[in-house]
Amino acid sequence: MSIMSNGAHLSISFHNFWPGFAPQSSYFVRALEERFSITIEPLGRDIQFFSVFGRNFPEEVLKSSALKVWFTGEAQDPRDLIYDLYFNFSRNELLGSRSIRLPLWGTYIRWWDKGTPLSPDSLTAPRVFKRRDKFCNFIFSNPVSFRNEFFTTLNARQRVDSYGKVLNNMGHRAGDKILTLQDYRFTIAFENFKSLGYVTEKLLEPLAAGSVPIYWGAPECRTDFNPAAFIDASQFSDLEALADHIQRVDGDDQMLAAFCEAPVFANGIPHEMTPASFVERIEEALETPSLRGFGRDSNIQIAQKRNMKGRLRSGLQKARQALRF
Repeated sequence: MSIMSNGAHLSISFHNFWPGFAPQSSYFVRALEERFSITIEPLGRDIQFFSVFGRNFPEEVLKSSALKVWFTGEAQDPRDLIYDLYFNFSRNELLGSRSIRLPLWGTYIRWWDKGTPLSPDSLTAPRVFKRRDKFCNFIFSNPVSFRNEFFTTLNARQRVDSYGKVLNNMGHRAGDKILTLQDYRFTIAFENFKSLGYVTEKLLEPLAAGSVPIYWGAPECRTDFNPAAFIDASQFSDLEALADHIQRVDGDDQMLAAFCEAPVFANGIPHEMTPASFVERIEEALETPSLRGFGRDSNIQIAQKRNMKGRLRSGLQKARQALRF
């Protein structure tokens, strides 16, 4: 039973998150606000969240006794420091309960909205088949050769509309991605690479839009989501066999309807992906000292070295700029 009273106050901070990250509207703060009163500060006294977009570790942050929580949806492992909790797309079994799987798609659900395609009520509602006018889309910014090759293979048979930076054949970029996907029977939804547990919003978004994902990625796709609702590209012998299957499905409304009517989740949204589960793990770590890491002294040494190098690099850059003038 929790020893923390409902509505208890937490002072938190965020470090090395992605450009444009807005803490107040983030999954992390919105989840914690369900249970706690939250203040976001430069130096969190209770919790400090870290990600991988930068390597600045202020010594005053690391010297504190705050709970240190690491998160990334990127294909990166923790670097430099020792954290108390690790949230990412795959678990490290050697860290036991301190390592928690929270793939990126879990943070893309609009948990606190209703009636939008990505809201929990929409994602778990019965689905109705309606044949869309357009065949297939391809929306990517990173030029992954394998993914590009499949676009070329399928596009040679039947036009695939590309709205992204890569192989754009529309002359413009997609605006609202979900609205764009809603016009299509299929969506190419290949990950950048395959790694255990790495399932992103690339699978969630077409499912939310009612477009059948043609998905290639981690095997957990079949347990995170209902495998009857998407085409798992990894089950085919080669790209031509996959393209053959897509055309068969497209030519048979009964087959297409089976995908479109299948629930997004076989047994509802998994609890471990929910904000409630995230808060449970945070609260457990706050209340249980034995669930924390043992890295404070090591972290201070690493931060001092990293920050010293960073200050030296910055000083050299300023000196070079001054010499130019």
